[in-house]
Amino acid sequence: MTHTGSTAHGVPVSIFIDGHEYQSHARRVTTADLRRLPRPPIAEDRQLWLDIPDAPDRSLADGESLDLAPGMRFFSEHPITLHIDRIAYTVTRKRMTGQELRALPTPPVAPDRDLWLDRIDEQDKKIADDEVVRLRDGIRFFTAPGRINPGAR
Repeated sequence: MTHTGSTAHGVPVSIFIDGHEYQSHARRVTTADLRRLPRPPIAEDRQLWLDIPDAPDRSLADGESLDLAPGMRFFSEHPITLHIDRIAYTVTRKRMTGQELRALPTPPVAPDRDLWLDRIDEQDKKIADDEVVRLRDGIRFFTAPGRINPGAR
């Protein structure tokens, strides 16, 4: 574990960067401070993100300062390949809303089509536009007509 700075109380706060736990005695840090915690440090050409539960993650600007809270999670930009209707897309965010996923293809997924998460050995899951999806490399989605009207011509 790595230590940085000090606080009046001297009580370290645990944070996570790219899934690894670090202890910081500083309560206010910059993006440069966060980049220096891992060994080797996170390169300047990789975007650093604040992982926000149940909401879109936020990219951190170079030189930005922020107050740390126990359990905060950060990650550096790692490409994730996902598929929508068998077409591969590369993103760097770990979470995206259904609406953001629908906007990846060109043209975007039409409003009359539903977006589904393809789950192996489970029932597939319809993704709402405002639903936040946790992404992982290789995750697969497909689209289908939003309303099936049997017997319609």
